[in-house]
Amino acid sequence: MTDDDLDREILARLAHHDPPPPDLDERVLFVLALSTLSTTPLSNPLSNPLSTLDAEVARLAPADPVGARATERTRTTTFESPTRTVMITVVDRPDHLIRIDGWLAPATAARVELRFPEPTEPRTVIADEAGRFVFDEVPRGLAQLVIHPPSPDVPRVVTPSLHL
Repeated sequence: MTDDDLDREILARLAHHDPPPPDLDERVLFVLALSTLSTTPLSNPLSNPLSTLDAEVARLAPADPVGARATERTRTTTFESPTRTVMITVVDRPDHLIRIDGWLAPATAARVELRFPEPTEPRTVIADEAGRFVFDEVPRGLAQLVIHPPSPDVPRVVTPSLHL
């Protein structure tokens, strides 16, 4: 067996036992689209798509598992950045869409954008003074939140992409 034969066999086994997710291309393009948030265009978005991003990237906060029984499927997720915490509760609706209830801390009236991979247009709502916002009738799939604070001195916050 030659090295090329061995390489082909290893690749075939990997593809069979550990294939990439079917939506991997969509996920990569969605992450690269973060560069559209920047005020400075990227000369080469593949080199570092986040290098000129004028925003804080929030991280997924650890959560304690909670046991509950309900007829609806509900997930609560918290994202943290240096300046803001974003908590969302995703509720499955009977019509196969979802509802997202969210809260910003510290509480502020801010523009909240829900981004999707193209060609789906983003949706925007304004959080109230208590930091609460709602997106209803949201399709399932990959999405991402961008928090646009009212003050230009405070950076935007971008959550990692999540599968709704």
